[in-house]
Amino acid sequence: MPKSTHWTTIASYFSANVLFGAGVFFHGFLYNFYLDALGHAETVMGGAQAALTAGSVLALLPAGRSVDRIGSRGTIVVAVVLNAAGLTLSALVESPAAIYATSLLAGVGVGAWRVGLAPLLMQLAAGRVRSRAFSWNVALLVGTGGIWIAVAGQAPLWFAGAFGVSELVSVRLALLLGVIGPVLSVLFYLTMPGRRLTPPSRVPTAIDETREAARPLRIRYVAVLVAFVALWMTGPALVAPFFNIFFARAFDMPIERIGIVFAIAHGVTALVIFWSGELAARSSPQRVLAVWMFVFGPVLLGLAVTNVLALAIGLYFVQGIVSPATNPLIDQILLERAAPDRRGLVSSLRNAATEGSAIWGAAAGGVILNVSSFALLFAVAGGLGVAAAACLLLALVRWRVW
Repeated sequence: MPKSTHWTTIASYFSANVLFGAGVFFHGFLYNFYLDALGHAETVMGGAQAALTAGSVLALLPAGRSVDRIGSRGTIVVAVVLNAAGLTLSALVESPAAIYATSLLAGVGVGAWRVGLAPLLMQLAAGRVRSRAFSWNVALLVGTGGIWIAVAGQAPLWFAGAFGVSELVSVRLALLLGVIGPVLSVLFYLTMPGRRLTPPSRVPTAIDETREAARPLRIRYVAVLVAFVALWMTGPALVAPFFNIFFARAFDMPIERIGIVFAIAHGVTALVIFWSGELAARSSPQRVLAVWMFVFGPVLLGLAVTNVLALAIGLYFVQGIVSPATNPLIDQILLERAAPDRRGLVSSLRNAATEGSAIWGAAAGGVILNVSSFALLFAVAGGLGVAAAACLLLALVRWRVW
């Protein structure tokens, strides 16, 4: 494949993902405020997030089979349509049952979309470009996510000022505005290659040759590694859905100011992930992963005890970098040791770790917060993060994935 076509296709891939992310970030930032305006308790907030992730889990294995049989493009296009439908309906319903059902549908789309992304990028990029592209994709999603969050934080004010509507209606209109991104992303995904794509030519390095020559890891070993990944991801999943209301309640910050903080955090995170991808390309994904994984626990324990706004914002920035920095590294490590015709399956297992941990993490986080405090929630997440990081890294060394 010509080099120009290769980079044009990767740019189209990045653009489609950024547009799809608009719906994800609008929903992720605003939906708790929507539920709060409806008068629902934290348990419904946690339940909605759990339903969203449950839908993703239901889609994982079918999506992995679809990727291995018909390719990533068709799988992703169907996924985007389902997600857009779920997001639209979730902004219109009000009862808990309907909220859970529409969140489930949106989650099916997100889950299938995520399964298709990594195998497609494995086809598009090779060598050091691959290490960079995996992290660049996440960095672009996070960085532009900050823009989407900033817009989402201001949109209710715009609608309220322009139309004189209530808080509930203004947040609902903002949620619907976010759905435009996923709809437009379909146009870019349709330009992507189909089932087969020959990776671009390149000059291999010694590290690349070692990776390519490594024997594919047996699926049972992959499954054990994925179980440890799920344990690791439970820590971030416990706290991620609740940071918006944490700043609102603990520090009495208004929605628009929280949106600005979140937007700046996403911008900083994107820059750091670009740097992380460069380190992974120059050294190895495994070494960079080890550094990041031991950052999360101490930071969360710090959040558990601080009552200073500036420090809390700084710690929030740092913990927010860890998951998006480690996710592409884990994807690359697992998929490089998978047989090419099993990458859809491995990607579905890998995403099962993400979504499964998010289900019990969000639900458990809602329960902990409802009966106790943010301090306990952060302490539990931090302690779990330290233990899980040790387990996963030891397993990588044990099976010579290091």
